Amino acid sequence: MTSTISRLFFCATLLLFAFSISAATLFAEVEKPTAIESEQSHPDLDKLWEKIEDSKERITELQKRTDSSEGYVKKLLDLRLDRAWINLLGEEILFAEEVLKKTDGAPAGNRYRQQAAEILGTQAATAITAIKRITSRSELPEPGLSTVDLAAAYAKVFRALEALNHTYDLLYQSLTLSEEYGLDITEQKHRFRKSLSDRAENTSLLLDAIADRIVELRASEAVAPDDADVKAMLNMAQSNIDSVANVLGDVLSLMDILEMNTDSYREQLLRVTGEITTDIFDVGVISKLLVGWWQSLVDLAAEHGPDLLVRILIFCFIVFISRKIANIVQRLVERGLNKARLQLSELLRRMVINTARTVVMVLGFLIALAQAGISIGPLFAGLGVAGFVIGFALQDSLSNFASGVMILVYRPFDVGNLIEAAGVRGMVSHMSIVNTTILTFDNQTIILPNNKIWGDVIRNVTAQSVRRIDLTFGISYTDDIPKTERVLQEILDNDDKVLKEPEPIVRLHELGDSSVNFVVRPWVNTDDYWDVYWRVTRAVKIRFDEEGISIPFPQRDVHVYKPGLA
Repeated sequence: MTSTISRLFFCATLLLFAFSISAATLFAEVEKPTAIESEQSHPDLDKLWEKIEDSKERITELQKRTDSSEGYVKKLLDLRLDRAWINLLGEEILFAEEVLKKTDGAPAGNRYRQQAAEILGTQAATAITAIKRITSRSELPEPGLSTVDLAAAYAKVFRALEALNHTYDLLYQSLTLSEEYGLDITEQKHRFRKSLSDRAENTSLLLDAIADRIVELRASEAVAPDDADVKAMLNMAQSNIDSVANVLGDVLSLMDILEMNTDSYREQLLRVTGEITTDIFDVGVISKLLVGWWQSLVDLAAEHGPDLLVRILIFCFIVFISRKIANIVQRLVERGLNKARLQLSELLRRMVINTARTVVMVLGFLIALAQAGISIGPLFAGLGVAGFVIGFALQDSLSNFASGVMILVYRPFDVGNLIEAAGVRGMVSHMSIVNTTILTFDNQTIILPNNKIWGDVIRNVTAQSVRRIDLTFGISYTDDIPKTERVLQEILDNDDKVLKEPEPIVRLHELGDSSVNFVVRPWVNTDDYWDVYWRVTRAVKIRFDEEGISIPFPQRDVHVYKPGLA
């Protein structure tokens, strides 16, 4: 009985265990999703992936065609293959970026993330392949080419350099994405920095080579300034140096992002191109510039210091002697003009004296330059060109100068003369070759350009030593005319500043509306004009009062008629 119960209990236990396993298995099958059900499908990502696969197939086909081609066709296919590799890099980076956006928070085993990680893991090798292909065909042109062929060759070089810049930018984006995916890119980043440093060095060498070429071409242009080929080569070299500088600038920007030292290259850019940018405020750049300039100055002083010092001393000595001689010549000319008693205007006198001094100083300065080893031939040529430009820019000043010369030659007035010109009346206090300074009677200083004076009517009041005073006096119609004539004549005769020759005139001039008018015209020295004018006028009033001669004033008779009266 006991054994039977034991067997039944054992059988029941087995059945229960079997049922539990079946139930657990069934539950696991119901709860566990399939791999396809656990991942969300993204058609946009699938399209990008298909595009990447198509680009790979196109690269394979292009590679086969390139390997089987020759000559010019092979060069064209090589360029197309380069673009295909760069496009593949861009498409893969775009795929990785989109995957990062659309699968944010997905597990690491996500199919799209695994594909993106695989792509990023191979992109460094893909970029290096593209860089090697482009670099192998970016060699410098051979010497001896014509200007046209050389320009075409350099155009290919710069096209390759731009493609390299684009490739490096894509590779940097790839490395940045790899870090976001959590990939270990320590080795790839090290190799990228090394490659970028080598590229900056090679571009720097190319920049120096073109800069040296510009120096050679400028030397050739100085010897043969009319050589069209030299000018064309120089223009092309200057354009090339700008292109290379732009390429190097792009490389340095990427190096700055990676915190690589770019001071020496920045200094080279500033030195070669001469363009002042914000890099000049970088401490490293400006320190290298200052050190370079100081070293150049030290080398120059060590090599040419003694000779340069002797030349400077000779220059200063000749200039000093020239100044002393100029002062002596100035005094001699001034003394000679004073002894000669020539009738020269003050302007002409000053101009002759200053010109003599200036000529001596200029000759001494030119002799000093020649003794210092400076060629004065190009200086004269430069002065000629500068003179043309300055003359064109200073037309009004030259017009004043020409008018000053005319005033100098014809002498319509001089310093100290009382003139009226350009609507201004006053005493000439100063004259120069371009303007004239006039002091008015109310003590205002007016500076007139000489072309305004020479182009207008000039009235020189004090040019003559003798002047006539024109006075008019009126008496009443009832006064004695002979008596009035006698009184006026006595007034003039009693004034010692009235000249006897020419004889003064006293005449009855007109019968006015209210008076009988006499004109009184005495002659006096110019300096006595106003004294006599005011004194005679005062004397006439006093004598007329004493003699009972009236001075009438305008009168009007008014007749009033009353209405109704005949």
